[in-house]
Amino acid sequence: MAEKTTILIPVLNDHESLNRLLNELANNLKECKETYFSVLIIDDGSAEKIAIQKPFLFSVSILRLQRNIGHQKAIAVGLAYIKENMDCDKVLVMDADGEDKPEDALALLTASQKDPGKIIFAKRRSRQEGQRFKFFYRIYKIAFRLLTGKKIAFGNFMVMPKPLLDKVVYYSEIWNHIAGGILKTGLPYSAVTTHRGKRYTGQSKMNFHSLMVHGLGAIAVFIDTIASRLLIFSLALIGVSLLAILALVGLKYFTDLTIPGWTSTVISAMLIILLQSFLLSLFTIFLYLSSQSQRKFIPAHHYKDYTGPVETIQ
Repeated sequence: MAEKTTILIPVLNDHESLNRLLNELANNLKECKETYFSVLIIDDGSAEKIAIQKPFLFSVSILRLQRNIGHQKAIAVGLAYIKENMDCDKVLVMDADGEDKPEDALALLTASQKDPGKIIFAKRRSRQEGQRFKFFYRIYKIAFRLLTGKKIAFGNFMVMPKPLLDKVVYYSEIWNHIAGGILKTGLPYSAVTTHRGKRYTGQSKMNFHSLMVHGLGAIAVFIDTIASRLLIFSLALIGVSLLAILALVGLKYFTDLTIPGWTSTVISAMLIILLQSFLLSLFTIFLYLSSQSQRKFIPAHHYKDYTGPVETIQ
């Protein structure tokens, strides 16, 4: 029996790249003789009409969103839509701009056949962006590792088995960041090493501002871990400050040692650190409690808030 794979592609005002991608996918995936492919395009509030030049290998559906909600949220909506409305065995998620290469899509699908119970990510060995982008991207990965204790080395180019997709869409964390949300779920995954491709047309929309927002979205997924680490850090600072103050006061009043003139300055500095650490601990506690009291957006339940009409091209 033929395996059914749905290719999920979010698009924003980039139908030229999309058509080139579909044609190259058709050429690369012809080798998968035992697989039936369908394509779900998520039109993320494009201002221009998406015109599809029908590839011979796929049936294509276009799910139009009522407004632009961003790349990660558009993918989450697409996953939830597939869960409820489409019959498939696995989902291939990739971008339309050419940076996720069609030949790598074939490598991910091949790896998924060998390891069908896991999500298969594309792990980037090299990138095409400039040195400034690469520098800030390294800073982001270091900050992510320090704050969350986890390493993230992949994005949303992946193959996901349908049984795992049916679970993923019930995690609110994927609404902020797909890869970070999947890390948070604890579901099994592995990675295939790839090279990031060059954009077909235009300039990348991932500028410094977008990178910062994207990175904060990934970090926010682990707000509970970050809150606990910040609380431990602030309590440690309070402890160190108290010990330093007590030690200096003890030396001054309970020993005959000569105390330098800067002792009072050090004590004042320790008191400031103690107060700031106390405020940091209070802020961390209230931040975490506030996040827990807010209503969670569950893609499986709430994705229809953003969906519009669906156009099918057989």
